[in-house]
Amino acid sequence: MPNKAHMSIPREIKDFFQLEKGQTFLIKGQPGTGKTTLSLEIMNSLCEEKNGMYISTRIDPRRLYATNPWIKDVIPPKNVINATQNKLLESLSGMGKDLTDYYAVLDFFKVFFDEAEDMDNPMIVIDSWDAVLNYTAHLIGGAQASFEQNICEFARDLDTHLIFVSEFANVMPLDYIVDGVVTMEQFRLPGFDDGSMRCRYVRQIKLDKLRGVEICQKTYTTTLHGGRFRFFEPYRENNDARIASDGVRVHDPAQDRISTGIPDLDLVTGGLKYGSCNVLEIDHGVGKRYYQLLTALASNAIKNGRGVFILPSIGYQLSSRDIFVPTNVIVSQPEGEDPVNWGKEQLEKWDILRKRTGRPILNIIGLDTIEFTFGYREVLNLANLMIRNWKETNDVNVLVVKSGQESMNMIIHTADTYLLVNELNGGLCLYGVIPRTEPYNMLLEDSNRISLTPIV
Repeated sequence: MPNKAHMSIPREIKDFFQLEKGQTFLIKGQPGTGKTTLSLEIMNSLCEEKNGMYISTRIDPRRLYATNPWIKDVIPPKNVINATQNKLLESLSGMGKDLTDYYAVLDFFKVFFDEAEDMDNPMIVIDSWDAVLNYTAHLIGGAQASFEQNICEFARDLDTHLIFVSEFANVMPLDYIVDGVVTMEQFRLPGFDDGSMRCRYVRQIKLDKLRGVEICQKTYTTTLHGGRFRFFEPYRENNDARIASDGVRVHDPAQDRISTGIPDLDLVTGGLKYGSCNVLEIDHGVGKRYYQLLTALASNAIKNGRGVFILPSIGYQLSSRDIFVPTNVIVSQPEGEDPVNWGKEQLEKWDILRKRTGRPILNIIGLDTIEFTFGYREVLNLANLMIRNWKETNDVNVLVVKSGQESMNMIIHTADTYLLVNELNGGLCLYGVIPRTEPYNMLLEDSNRISLTPIV
């Protein structure tokens, strides 16, 4: 039996197929958006063992299992039907039917529903429906809508779930006949021009229609990472963003690099280099949900014996009372009217932390707070002072900036790494501008652990 413990399809789709037997469902979208993988994942999640049937105009059983070995328990070889053009027409001829009207094609498909009637909770996928219509157009003629209605009636009468896969994303007559419709999409992240360093493409599923089911969220971000379909729930906000002693310590990846406290992010960045300037840009709509990134970084640095200096970004409420090793942490805020003297005071605080630990320290600095307090020009002067000091002392530095901030354009030219976090269908998407990486979905797991999954 397939493992049903982890549901990789949206809850709304699961509820739709469990509402009653004989549900008809249309998956549509442009080529390459993941329609076939979704149809197989629905089968794998909801079908009983060996109760799936796959009618394909594309591939034979050997190729299906080669690319999707995990589906074997649900769809046995005898239930993979080769419906490529030659095979389909050959099978129709072999039935001895009069090939002058569409009843021959109707009877061809009725055979499969009759076979499925002996199964428990059967499900049939026809992939792709457009190809079937194209191959049989000379038989069906202008009766396509009637033909599709009859096929759906077969499914409902025989209590067999039926999934159509279509290459057309636009509204078609079948949309109105079936009980459920979803659209698979691949699109460019909004707000960034083509050719830009920030241009990334992501996937999503749009729930267009699910009769009898409340659609709580219209779109979900999805991925085909590892050849499997997976959707992502919204990233829940955790108010407990304090630096804490619980959790597993993550070892530094190299002698001259520190861990981010997130193993998946260490794989992406290689860790943060000594003496480096690392920029974390927070896009509109993220809110405070990026806090866990910073607290994971700071908590792990302390566990590895480092001093941590924090100048909170605007809205980041953190005080010494939230920190379990106050002697190794200094929390500061921009104060006074003289940014030069304030900057020198910070250098002295960094010296204190280095003396306490005997190691380079981690600085987490909300550049938006400094810009708001002292203005853009003073940020430039203070940034130059800080960067010179970091290179001399090997401190590791993370600058938090907000999208649209004036000093952003300056700071990107000094960055060793540049990561951007934006909101995507209620979740959080992270990717590297420097170095360039694919987009990742951020997931907050138990014990405030963060995992990253490629959106591919």
